[in-house]
Amino acid sequence: METSYPSNSIAICQLKKAVEVRFGYVPATPADFGELSISISKMTGERLSPDTLSRIWGYKKGYSSVRQSTVRVLEQYAKANEESDFILSNAIHADECQKGDRVRIAWLPDRVCVLSYLGNYRWRVEEAINGKLQVGNTFSCRTMVQNHPLIVDHLHTEYANYEGYAISNNGLTLVAKI
Repeated sequence: METSYPSNSIAICQLKKAVEVRFGYVPATPADFGELSISISKMTGERLSPDTLSRIWGYKKGYSSVRQSTVRVLEQYAKANEESDFILSNAIHADECQKGDRVRIAWLPDRVCVLSYLGNYRWRVEEAINGKLQVGNTFSCRTMVQNHPLIVDHLHTEYANYEGYAISNNGLTLVAKI
């Protein structure tokens, strides 16, 4: 099964901006999406239909996610054939963290947490906005990757302990060291 990304995620919005810069303007009409489709095909050798592009840009409704294969073509176009890991580059690996490092994560619709690294793959919630996670909760996690679900182990809260817990089934919209 092919991975897909929420079409309103920060990463997809950033990718669209990069495509717009390469294209020269923001596509807004059926003719624009036709021109963008031709431009993508000429530069990458790959074809994305004007219909697909119009849905990604919100001209046509009913498109809540973007396939990984589509993302890769848009990345290739935006980066003008450079090597690219645009979507998958935002990852935090606990092995690369020091005790006290802080990470901000976010997910839809409006959840935000700041985490502090405790060592040994353990994290503590330092700030929490609009979610079930609360300040002081701790959990284990080796890797946090933007646009992927965050599954943690050994979540300890004030009221319960969970062996496994999904913080965001739809994928994190932000993963960044602060």
